[in-house]
Amino acid sequence: MRDLFETPTPRVFTIPPAVSFLDVLARTLVEALSRDETPFALSDAIIVLPTRRAARGLAQAFLNCSPQTATLLPRIRTLGDLNPEDTGLGEFGDDLDQAPAIDPLARRLILARLIQARGVQSDWSSDPVSALLAADALADLLDSAAMMASGTESFDWSKLSTLVSEHELAKHWEQSTTFLTIVTEAWPAYLASVNKVDPGVQQRRNIEAMVDKWRAVPPQQTIVLAGSTGSMPVTRKLMQLIARLPQGMVVLPGLDTHISGEAWIAARHDDQHPQRALSEAIEAIGIERHDVRVLPGVVEPIALAQRRLVINEALTPQASTADWPSRIEDLGPANIIAGLEGLTLIEAASEEEEASLIAHELRETLETADQTVALVTPSAEIARRVAAKMQRWDIQVDVSSGRPISDTSIGSFLRHVMQWSQDPSDPVLLCALLGHPLTSIGLAREHVAACAAAIETGILRGPRKARTLPQLIEQLEALKPAYWHAMQVNGQQVEKQNGIVLLQKLDQLLTQTGQLSGSLPDCAQTIATLAEALAATEAQKGAEIVWRGEAGESAARFFASLMEHGLLFPPIQPQAIGRTLDHLMADLVIRPRGTHPRISILGPLEARLLQFNKVVLAGLDEGVWPQPAAPDPFLSRPMRQHLGLPSPDTRIGLSAHDFAQFASAPRVLLTRSARRKDAPAVPSRWLWRLKTLAAGALGEKDAANVLADGSDWQSRLRAHAPNRVFEPTKAIPAPKPPVHARPRSFHATQIETWIRDPYRTYVEKVLNLRALDPLGGPISAGVRGNAIHKGFEVIADWYDRAPHDAVKALHQAFETALREAGYDETSLAVELARLEPTIAFAVEVEMPRLLAGWRPIVEKKGSLTLDTPEGDLTIMARADRVDIGPDGTEILDFKSGKPPSSTEVYAMFGIQLPVIALIAANGGFDGLAASMPSDLRHIHVGGRSPKVEPAVHSKTSVPELVERAENTLRKLSALYHNPDRAYLPKPRVSLLKKVTYDDPVDRLSRRAEWANAEDSE
Repeated sequence: MRDLFETPTPRVFTIPPAVSFLDVLARTLVEALSRDETPFALSDAIIVLPTRRAARGLAQAFLNCSPQTATLLPRIRTLGDLNPEDTGLGEFGDDLDQAPAIDPLARRLILARLIQARGVQSDWSSDPVSALLAADALADLLDSAAMMASGTESFDWSKLSTLVSEHELAKHWEQSTTFLTIVTEAWPAYLASVNKVDPGVQQRRNIEAMVDKWRAVPPQQTIVLAGSTGSMPVTRKLMQLIARLPQGMVVLPGLDTHISGEAWIAARHDDQHPQRALSEAIEAIGIERHDVRVLPGVVEPIALAQRRLVINEALTPQASTADWPSRIEDLGPANIIAGLEGLTLIEAASEEEEASLIAHELRETLETADQTVALVTPSAEIARRVAAKMQRWDIQVDVSSGRPISDTSIGSFLRHVMQWSQDPSDPVLLCALLGHPLTSIGLAREHVAACAAAIETGILRGPRKARTLPQLIEQLEALKPAYWHAMQVNGQQVEKQNGIVLLQKLDQLLTQTGQLSGSLPDCAQTIATLAEALAATEAQKGAEIVWRGEAGESAARFFASLMEHGLLFPPIQPQAIGRTLDHLMADLVIRPRGTHPRISILGPLEARLLQFNKVVLAGLDEGVWPQPAAPDPFLSRPMRQHLGLPSPDTRIGLSAHDFAQFASAPRVLLTRSARRKDAPAVPSRWLWRLKTLAAGALGEKDAANVLADGSDWQSRLRAHAPNRVFEPTKAIPAPKPPVHARPRSFHATQIETWIRDPYRTYVEKVLNLRALDPLGGPISAGVRGNAIHKGFEVIADWYDRAPHDAVKALHQAFETALREAGYDETSLAVELARLEPTIAFAVEVEMPRLLAGWRPIVEKKGSLTLDTPEGDLTIMARADRVDIGPDGTEILDFKSGKPPSSTEVYAMFGIQLPVIALIAANGGFDGLAASMPSDLRHIHVGGRSPKVEPAVHSKTSVPELVERAENTLRKLSALYHNPDRAYLPKPRVSLLKKVTYDDPVDRLSRRAEWANAEDSE
């Protein structure tokens, strides 16, 4: 092998995919260059690889070749880092007089600004986030064009202006060509004005400058370009030169040397074929496929050679599959079975099952010493699912795609600060900020958390009532002590005043910094200042907390860059600032530290050229792997072709080559999911072809068995899953608390619940649980009803002094009550319009009654204790209205929803009014003598047709209803005094007003899991 570089040029080799590319390359170069007469030949060599991860792997491979001796490593570079001005290249480099590359963020902001300006001129959307999204697509287009150009010339866009007319394209593409004057005119003019170039242009020019330098003065040292498929023209130009250097060599990854001539020709014209890029590279070098030899000294295991043949045959271009039966016959069943040995296909039922299986495979590999394993997938979602599952075993895994900064504590804190500063009194945003573990505001974190919890339950749950922090402070000051759920911190009670001080500190902070507005640098400075002030503790400055660690350092660099380049973007409207900054931060990712050395989760690009004992290829479904070609919002496929831009399908061909490389490893696990995102998934085209080939040779049943490779993965998953058998009819909760824990006091409204839904009574009265209203949620039916009740209370004042305009007075009362309930101006106008029939009805009914001498008493509290064999049973009530008049006492109950019918009242399923009447009959209302009410009425209000609905059925009377109510209460007392009596959830579904699984108590009882099974029996 010492004569490796003595062979004729062009010198082009390949390494089969089943062999460890980097180990073989390192060993071959060490053997070829380790000579006594040239002791520094290896260290003087330059090796160019496609990725930095591969570069690190090659450096380790060189060290493994000489574990006992010190080794001077060659100069290892990547294609993206190849720079003639690299001082490490010494005499191989050169000083270039070329413009530097523009900063990526600056480019993004300038392109977005140009797009916004063009959008305003064309009457298109000028939304900043839309402009940034379009800028990203435009940047991709510029990078593609940059790599297709040559020399110092820019890409030729001259055909763009006549593209639509010359090629008879749809007329709407004219808008795109007009829009792309940004690329052809505005963007080049800007770059020239600041003496900058696109990053892609700089990378291409760097490589071309290196080519020109080496062509003029060919280096005598060893130059190796390895692992690249040559998908870019400039890379192929570099290959063509290096292959002809005196000590040059090109090593291609996984060239199919056994493919038929017809298939090779077809691959040259099929963008989705795995050998397409390599065929272009060989043609550019100026050789034929048979001129490419396997790197000397490479020994490919026979079984893996068979695997390579099977995989390559499975990926044969569709146009070349007419003779598949004969080629399958030539391969032979025995060879196909041998080739598929060590390759296992698992088709999971769901994404969760797929991730669980992969996690178990990764974990199981660690049981064997020195074994390595990699999960390779283009799906960041699968990668993060598996990484999260690995943490169950306290294993931190290196995920090459990184972790979005928004998923880190620092990132989420900055997002909360950003969002909260735009609307400081918003309940959701305020709770998110105060609940974050980094929020201290100069106080002890425990103190802030305790205040935040009390503020949340006291004033933030339910409809939003305050629109500013000062209004929120006023709302907290007016909060009744009973609603402040105080907590203890370090033995001290957190009082309401502590909460007021906390909100005041927030208000003072915002007053000092101001809300987000204006330019991006101003916004970035405001957020940074706010974040530091909010994170500060009693003992530590906020800057020391916010900007520490990898996430903090990354965020600090981002904000510094935003302050430097932010003025390139026009000022943003306040309502769009949060979305814009959030979008700009979305690309920040954090790489974990301290990860397990034998497990990796990689994307296909990062995994290229790396070797592992076991490889898991996950997400083999259409749309995941391969991912569909990204749509170009500016140019159609024919337009790209006419302009000379690469086809979008090129990436699919490169993905196919990656798949072929990885699937040829010694131990491979292929996984897919039958469903993704709650929809059926289609198997990857490569997987389908592999299964079709195996089935054609072996039959479907035998092929399935061979691909399963004896893997009983379902049993393995069940072995680790909890052993639970779910029987729906036995899952119905039936709590039986001890008698002493069962409630003996009820409000009148709770008695109906006791009858209709005993389980709710158990939850609310025994467990003392209550469902919290949503944070700043919509106006609920209950809140609306309470506001209407509050408005009606003004009628009691009319007894002594009737208003001049009753309609106006009642309208004002409703308006005040609705505002206090949290209605904003828009919803208030709508609600008042809905209440107009109710106002007219109330005035029409109430005024004659007031003139007739009826005195209304509102919100009257009363109680009654019944002496039962089981002990005292206390009943409490608050009557909406008790009207005292010439004909006795009437009890009125206002209902904004549908009231119970008189039949339901008689059956005691609408027991509220009879219970109130029972209390009144026994003198339970303070200040009112014991008196049997003369009538009970429901007043149905709030809708289009308000009316009075009698609660007393024609076949009964108030005294009889009172007697039935008392008997019902005594029966309930006796029934639930029995320790064997369970509190069942809604035992009489047919009698419920509404059955819904959205009810929090239904969710607590897990009703959706057993109700349907129960009902079907």
